[in-house]
Amino acid sequence: MAKRSSVVAAGALVCLLSGTTVLLSGCVAPVSGAPASPSAIASAPSAASTQQPADSATIDPTPESPPTAEPTPGCMRADGGGIILPSGLLNVDLYVRMHDYGAREGATGTAQYAEDGSPASYEVASGDYEDAILDRFCVGYYYLDALNAVRRGGVSSVGTAHQVYFANPHVGDTLNLSPYTITTVGDVNGEVFAYETSFVLPLQR
Repeated sequence: MAKRSSVVAAGALVCLLSGTTVLLSGCVAPVSGAPASPSAIASAPSAASTQQPADSATIDPTPESPPTAEPTPGCMRADGGGIILPSGLLNVDLYVRMHDYGAREGATGTAQYAEDGSPASYEVASGDYEDAILDRFCVGYYYLDALNAVRRGGVSSVGTAHQVYFANPHVGDTLNLSPYTITTVGDVNGEVFAYETSFVLPLQR
């Protein structure tokens, strides 16, 4: 036992007397909890340099613009200053300009038609957006708003608790497309309203 102790002591003495870093590092056992050497600290990346901002990949300071549709050739949207006649009556002549030019990206929902083939209503499909629907039926924003002023609400409605702007249609919404069914066709997210209008309604069916 004494012989083994003397061998260990001799080995330790050799380590102490050696001037080389390699031999010294080979003889010193790592101590739990000891501070790292300056060279190890310099070479290790700091936590601050490796930490990424949590939301750096998802923050976009520029909001997306609403999508726009390619204009349908020959379409002059039913809108403008003649929506309401001097008498206060909704201008039904603008309805003649409306036509279903067919499904397209952003307006793939189902249309219903009156007996004469004119557009009667439209059911919003997934992925539909305002401009494409307006272009599909060749109708302006304010005219379509007026056609839905009673059952959906909007800028042509009076006394609305909240205005349902057409820019955000829900999937499954029914949009009224006829000036003669303003009080009987249309809903918003499954709900039907009964707002008064800022214009005089034509004879309803």
